[in-house]
Amino acid sequence: MKDKIFLIASLLAIVAGALMGLVNIFLQDDSPMFAIMGFVLVFFGIIALITGYTTPSVAQSKEGVTVSYLMIIASILVLIGSLDPLALWPLLLIGGGLLLLSVFCLWPCFCCQGKSKNKDKVIGVASAHDSITVHELSERTGLSTSVVRDLLYDAIGKGELAGKMDANTFIRGRPITTTYAGHTTHEREIVKVLVICPYCGAKTEQGLAKCQNCQADL
Repeated sequence: MKDKIFLIASLLAIVAGALMGLVNIFLQDDSPMFAIMGFVLVFFGIIALITGYTTPSVAQSKEGVTVSYLMIIASILVLIGSLDPLALWPLLLIGGGLLLLSVFCLWPCFCCQGKSKNKDKVIGVASAHDSITVHELSERTGLSTSVVRDLLYDAIGKGELAGKMDANTFIRGRPITTTYAGHTTHEREIVKVLVICPYCGAKTEQGLAKCQNCQADL
C-alpha cells in the first residue's frame, strides 16, 4: 500500500501541474510564472512516478511515505486554488511551491537514504533468525514481499548477509566443513545478532539494554 500512496501522490502532482498551466491561460496574465511552474511540476511528477514504480523499496520507506503525504497536501491546495484562480491564487502559489520542494528537492535526497534504511532493516531481522520466510519478513518490516525478496537477494549477492534463499525462505549461514589433505576442519561461523531499534531504526547488538544511537530502552 505504501508504494501505491507514492504513485497516487505523483499522479496528483502531474494533474496539479497541468492545472497550473491552464490557470495561466485562464488568467490571461502576461507573467508566465504559473505556466513555468506547471511545466516543471508535470516534468518532475512524471520522473517521480517512474522512479517510484521502478524502485518500490524507496517509495515504501518512511521518507518516501512522508514525501507522498506532502505531495498530496500540496496537490489538494493547487486543486482548490484552481476553482477560483483570481481569488485563491495564494493557494496555487503555496501548493505549487510545496510540490516543487517535494519532487525537486526532498524526493531525490531521500531516494538513497530510504532504500539503505530498508535494506538495513531487512538484514537486521533476517540475521536474527536461523530461517525466516519472505512473508514473515514482510510482516516484521512493513515492506511488501517483492521488495523484501529483492533486498534479500541483493544483500546476499553483495556479501552483506550470510545465508541463502530456499524458495521463499531465507536460511542463515551454517558452520562450514572443509577438508585439507585428508584432514577435516570445522569452521564455525560467528554471527553477530543485531536488534532494530523500534524508535530510530538503528541497529544495536543484541544484549544491550539501550539503543546505541538514541539511547531508547530496548
